[in-house]
Amino acid sequence: MTDIRIVCTHDALKVAETLTRLLEAEQHRVWLTYGRQALGALAEAKTANEAVVLIWSQDARSQTYMLEWARSIDPVRLCEISRTTDHPTVAKRKAPVIDFSSWRGERGGRAWNSLNERLRTVGDILNPPKGPPREALMAMAFGAAAAVVGAVVVRVNTVDEIVPQAEAAHEEIALADPTTGVGGPIMALEPASVDDGVVRFRAIGRNLQPIDWEPIFLEPVPEVSTPELRDQTILERVSDLIPDQLRTDREPPQD
Repeated sequence: MTDIRIVCTHDALKVAETLTRLLEAEQHRVWLTYGRQALGALAEAKTANEAVVLIWSQDARSQTYMLEWARSIDPVRLCEISRTTDHPTVAKRKAPVIDFSSWRGERGGRAWNSLNERLRTVGDILNPPKGPPREALMAMAFGAAAAVVGAVVVRVNTVDEIVPQAEAAHEEIALADPTTGVGGPIMALEPASVDDGVVRFRAIGRNLQPIDWEPIFLEPVPEVSTPELRDQTILERVSDLIPDQLRTDREPPQD
């Protein structure tokens, strides 16, 4: 947003009012000064932090107060537009005069865009962008330092973990036969200790009395009939139903 003062003669008042309305719609603060009373505002405008828009119309070319404004205002703050092709020459002019002879109050077009571009340039000069606040810079510096310290700590811990693994991998590859290619990467494990699996007896006292052992007698194991490994057939089942007196396959009794 830029503070803008428009200076013109009476014949360009309608154009100045239209410009004021359009520029205010774009969030600029605009003051309109016209006629001979504009000389009263010139002293204050010389040191004001505002852009000055001079409208050169048919009557403005011969008005001394318009020429006085053009000579007194700092050229870097001056924006000149012309409603005629015959505008006066100013010695310290920094930017060319913008042709507004065919402008009819529309927002857009070559003339309007050129004026906006000039006002944007003047606004950057009058209100340069502010740098970040000091507190934000200090916070960023502390944050960057903390990030660097954290990265160093993580890097050191990561290197300590990676180096043994890299050495182990090197040992695995070196164990393969490089001439025949037989074998391949193997894991080198530490062999078991010679003491593993050895039962050691500790010496006991020599004055122990012998123990009298009583004999143990085991009872005989009763005989167990062998179970049938298959089911009986029908004939076998019928044979079992025949009494012993009628069986012919029975062995005769021995005397």
